[in-house]
Parts: sequence; C-alpha cells; structure tokens
Amino acid sequence: MNKSRLTLSLSLIISTIFVFFLAGPGPVLAEKTIAEKTIAIIPFEINSANDITYIQSGVFSMFYSRLAWKDRIKVVEKNKIRPIVQELSDLGETEFVTKVGDHSRADYVLIGSITEFAGAYSFDAKVFDLKAMTFLTFFEQANEVGEIIKKFDIIAAKINKKIFDRTTLAYEKFEKDKTINAQDLQRMNPERMMPGINQGKETKPWWKIW
Repeated sequence: MNKSRLTLSLSLIISTIFVFFLAGPGPVLAEKTIAEKTIAIIPFEINSANDITYIQSGVFSMFYSRLAWKDRIKVVEKNKIRPIVQELSDLGETEFVTKVGDHSRADYVLIGSITEFAGAYSFDAKVFDLKAMTFLTFFEQANEVGEIIKKFDIIAAKINKKIFDRTTLAYEKFEKDKTINAQDLQRMNPERMMPGINQGKETKPWWKIW
C-alpha cells in the first residue's frame, strides 16, 4: 500500500469515528428531554358590583409570567384564548374545559373567579389535568387591593408546586411564613401545647382543603 492510499484510509477511519461521536449521544439526550406541557389560562369570572376588569386583565398577566417555564411549561397566549372562550362560552364547565383543551392543544386548563364585596376580595381557581381527567382547587383572600398581587403570587406558587412539581422562591417564602405563623399561634395559645388538655372531650376531625 502506497503512502497516498494509506493517508486516504486513515482519513476515512478518522472521519467515521468523528461522525459516530457526533451522532451517538443524540438518542440518549432525546430520551432525557422532558416533554413540554401547555396550559391555557381562561380570564377569571368577575363577581362584583364594581368595574374591576383591570384586575381580571392583571390576573392573566401575573399567571402568564409566573407559570411559564422555559422548555417545561408553555402558556397559551391571551389573543389565542379569547376567541376560543367566546366560541365556547355557553357550554357547561366540564365540556367547556375539555373543548378549550382540544382547541388550544393544552394539557392543562386554569379557570377561576374573583369575588369582590365591601373592598375585600376572594379568589377561587381550578387547574384541570385533561389527560388524567382530574383537577385541583386553590383559594385565597385579600382584605384590600394592595394584597391582591401577594395572594396571586401564592396561588401561582401553589400551582407550580402541586401541579408541576416546581419549587419557586414564592413557594419557599409561603412555607416559611406559614411556619412562622404557626409558631406565633402556639406562643399566643400555649395551652394547646399541654398534653391531655382535651382528654374526655369530643373532637371533630379538621380537614385541610388543597
């Protein structure tokens, strides 16, 4: 074998090895990639004698920014949701949510309501998992307008944790504040920490919702 043919053979071998290493890891990486999910956020229903549509608009923006998660969670854009909602608005809740999922190709649908009375606000939210055919509910209250953003931060943090297993800074703060509040309550009511204080009394079970 002459020198030129040897050089050509070595070049072919090196090229083959190079291509192998470039192509080889591809399938492995693809298997490790987590599939992106999509959530459709429906404008919250308003129950109020006052015009608080600005809160409805702000709620969508807050949820959009807090639930979007690069390469994990995609939020359907508002301009795409609006015509779908208008078309399906006469349907019952179950059929409405299912159709919204079909039209928007969403894996999850978030609906809810904002109720205002005497300057206080309550927020109810449901997140439907269309594949599992299940939903979770979330609830918060605000005593004034200034608390609204904080309360929706908490709802979004709970949704991220409970639905998408995503721990955010807002959720960590919520858990920390909850612990501090529980400790404060114990300090104000030390008798609750005394063993046997309720012996002989009938107690009713207490259920935590969500």
